[in-house]
Amino acid sequence: MLVLPALLLGTALAATLAAVLLKWLVIGGYRPRTEPLWSIWVRRTEVITGLYENLVVPTLLNWLTGTPWACVILRLFGTRIGRRVWLATTYLTEFDLVDIGDDAAVDEVTSLQTHLFEDRVMKMSTVRVGAGSSLGTRAVVLYDAHVGQGASLDALSLVMKGERLPDNTRWRGIPARPR
Repeated sequence: MLVLPALLLGTALAATLAAVLLKWLVIGGYRPRTEPLWSIWVRRTEVITGLYENLVVPTLLNWLTGTPWACVILRLFGTRIGRRVWLATTYLTEFDLVDIGDDAAVDEVTSLQTHLFEDRVMKMSTVRVGAGSSLGTRAVVLYDAHVGQGASLDALSLVMKGERLPDNTRWRGIPARPR
C-alpha cells in the first residue's frame, strides 16, 4: 500500500514522457498551417492529441492543474508559458502555438483553441495570452487571437479568430464585447 502512490506517479510520468517524445518525433514543432482533413498530417496530429487527452490528462495533468507543475509538463510539449502563471485548464492541443505571458491566469475548462476544421480543412494558428491577463471559466479563445496585457475575459465568453483584445480592457459575451 505504501508503494502504490509512487508506482502510480512513476507510471504517469513515464506515460507522459513517452507522449512528449512521440509528439516531437511524429509532429516536431507545430506551426501555423492549413491541411486538408484527409491528409496524413492531420491523422498524425490527431494521434498526438489522442495521447495527450486520453493518457497524459487523466493520469497526470488533471492532478496538476492549478499548480506550477502543469506548466512544466506543458512546456515539455512546446507550450510557451511565462513565470507565475496560474493554469487551471488542459484544453489546448497544438502546444507550440500557445503563448501565455507572465502572471496570466487561465481558469478551469478554458479552451485555447489553436485549430478549427472549416469546410473539411484543418486551419491552425497561434493563440496569445498577454502578461497579467485573465481568462474566465469556460472561456474560448480561437486561433489567431491575442488577449492583450492585463486584459480580462469573463467566464463563458468567446474571442473570435483573428481578434485582438487591447491591453488593460475588460470583455464578456459571445462574441466578446467590451464591458
